[in-house]
Amino acid sequence: MARSRAKPVNRLSQEQRFAIVRKRGQGVPVADLAREFGVTPRTIYYTLQTDRSRQIDGRVRSEVVNVRLTAQELSRFDAVLARREIASRAEALRRLIHAASDLFVPDDDLAFEMRGLSAALNRAGNNVNQIAQRLNEAKRRGKTPPYGDGAHAQVRALGTMVFDIADQVQEMAERRRGALSAEVVRVLEGASDGPE
Repeated sequence: MARSRAKPVNRLSQEQRFAIVRKRGQGVPVADLAREFGVTPRTIYYTLQTDRSRQIDGRVRSEVVNVRLTAQELSRFDAVLARREIASRAEALRRLIHAASDLFVPDDDLAFEMRGLSAALNRAGNNVNQIAQRLNEAKRRGKTPPYGDGAHAQVRALGTMVFDIADQVQEMAERRRGALSAEVVRVLEGASDGPE
């Protein structure tokens, strides 16, 4: 009884491997690629995986980031790059993207301060509500509202407190913006380039 011989599998050239990766990227199904190149689907998957590993190991830059800007936004960005002597927009964006995990993190101190200010505003709101309730109650009963010097002083104090809180919020926002600006400058100057 004659033994059936396995069909020989073609060995792919480097050009064929590149063609497989390109065609798969264009959406050609794996089964069609296997037929076209005379190999098994498993070989196609292996070829694709090998190429992905090569890109990761070799840090091949294969992804593109697009962003639409106004002419004014782009002009301001280019001016920053010129001041920092950065040769290209791509290099500046690459540096910012590498540093993104440090740049775009929540500010825990700011969040803590904001929670404190929010609580203070809630207390002020409660006090204003109590004053309003007393005035409405007196009006409903046809009495003179109990709005004397003490109530006036309370309202004035609450108004002062609200303005103080607004000033503190603005100060915190400016501090945060200053810290982010300093970090962006550090990144653009190459102090944190990330992997090449």
